[in-house]
Amino acid sequence: RGVAALQHLLRKPIGRPLRPVIDPPMPGLPIALGSSDFLQIREEGTLYVDKSAFILRVLKPGPIVQLYPRPRRFGKTLAMSVLQHFVELGPDKSRYFQDLAVWRDDHTRSHFQSYAVISLSFKEIKPQSWEEMRSMLEKALDAEILRLRSYWIQAEAELVTRLRNAVPDAATFRLLFAALHQVTGRRVLLLIDEYDAPLLHAWTSGYYDECAAWFRIFLTSALKDNVHLHRGVLTGVLRVAKESMFSGLNNVQVYSLLQADEPEPFGFSQEEVDQLLQQYGREADRNAIRDWYNGYRFGDTTVYNPWSLLSALEKPKARLRPYWLNSSENLIIHQLLLENPDLHPQMRTLFGGGSIAAPVDESVPLRALHGANIWSMLLFAGYLTALKVDWEDEQGQELRQPLCTMAIPNKEVSLIWQEVFETWLRHRQASLEPLHRAILQGDAPALQEQLQALLLEFTSSHDLGKRQVEAFFHAFMLGLLVTMDRRYRVLSNPETGHGRADVLVIPRQPGQAGAVLEFKTCEAGKLEEAAVRALAQIAEKQYTTALLSAGANPIQKFGIAVAGKEVVVRAG
Repeated sequence: RGVAALQHLLRKPIGRPLRPVIDPPMPGLPIALGSSDFLQIREEGTLYVDKSAFILRVLKPGPIVQLYPRPRRFGKTLAMSVLQHFVELGPDKSRYFQDLAVWRDDHTRSHFQSYAVISLSFKEIKPQSWEEMRSMLEKALDAEILRLRSYWIQAEAELVTRLRNAVPDAATFRLLFAALHQVTGRRVLLLIDEYDAPLLHAWTSGYYDECAAWFRIFLTSALKDNVHLHRGVLTGVLRVAKESMFSGLNNVQVYSLLQADEPEPFGFSQEEVDQLLQQYGREADRNAIRDWYNGYRFGDTTVYNPWSLLSALEKPKARLRPYWLNSSENLIIHQLLLENPDLHPQMRTLFGGGSIAAPVDESVPLRALHGANIWSMLLFAGYLTALKVDWEDEQGQELRQPLCTMAIPNKEVSLIWQEVFETWLRHRQASLEPLHRAILQGDAPALQEQLQALLLEFTSSHDLGKRQVEAFFHAFMLGLLVTMDRRYRVLSNPETGHGRADVLVIPRQPGQAGAVLEFKTCEAGKLEEAAVRALAQIAEKQYTTALLSAGANPIQKFGIAVAGKEVVVRAG
């Protein structure tokens, strides 16, 4: 019944022979995008960036219960798979680890395949009602009890009988710990991946209180004063507020992204990315890839989004584009920002490429998600990054909550914010009709008046720096025109005539008005000159060619100049 007997019985080679494992990986090694099963990755010889040092942190003497909150798609599920395969009793898996960092540490290697592991993943539990969710949670518990049956069936008869007849709930799981401890002779590891996914979904779906009550009972039973627990490791996006979720638990060590230690186990470092770019022949794209996918600050380390980086490497000839944006719904950011208009000034600053400073609560209270708590939520969810963290005030006194200077991390995430902006514009579509009418009628004074009012409303005095001004205004204008798409095609930087116009508004039916808009940024006091130059460029480059081909009539031409929050529009 002891652990040694089980190891003797179970340690037989498994799986087919491995393809050679080389560190660093061979150039062009296949990328198993979306695979989070460590064993499958190693057996099939696909790319694995060695993050096994995470296991050293989990198993070193110290905290029993550990929580690692990081944004989604940052490698948490794969890290938990690596940990499970390393510590769990079973057939010998040493050949999967011998070339990894974890194998070089004698203390950690002494724990190799020595424990029973209870492993749960809640990442896909996202139904529309609490009744459905409770059923799915109970099925997940029941499936894990069944997976471990070959162990607990050897326990004392009373425990076996109770486990056979019990419903899958918190009390039953406490029995499972006792049975596994009794059979193996060692305490048990509990791994819960994406523990907060059901909670976040319940919050957006209107049944958070019921879900939180279930998790409070379950986590307290599993983690508090559990003499059968060796380590409890949880991953998620947030540390949900202690009063609503970890009530009564004083043994949870949270490895916040604000206080992350090196080496950071999630995300890719610049050194790791440089090696990958060399291996996949993408060194020429280094700067562009950094602008798109880098910028997340975890402690003192800046990391890349691994999901997006590997998605880009998997398609060597494709243009860089957002992948994290498309990997899941961004319902949270929409709901938070659109329903909290008092945050729009800070939102405008962020959208313009600036930064904001706000106190951050590392335990996010979903029940009271407003004000600064929203910025905490967006920071930990990956929509913002902390450029600077102050733990003390100017007098050197410790702050109750750290003061974080936050910004949008990269180009990929900025597109999510742009999507929110466009949604906001759709909500106020009626108020944009005068602007659209001014464009189609060639009314430069009316267009200038509308744009001036919107710039004053939607930009702060710090939004438009020299480097970001043209890109911001271009995106700003596209957002203002997006609701015209039923009757018009709004094209950004299309080829026409002898160059590329900034924006064309092309009617879907010939015989209707169309427009070409050319933008110039300039210093204050030179707006008139810049607007006239923009008009001259339209004529010189014959930007109306595409409109003529589409049968637009009449064709309106606008030169638009911007300096900070001032705008001048001229028509020709």
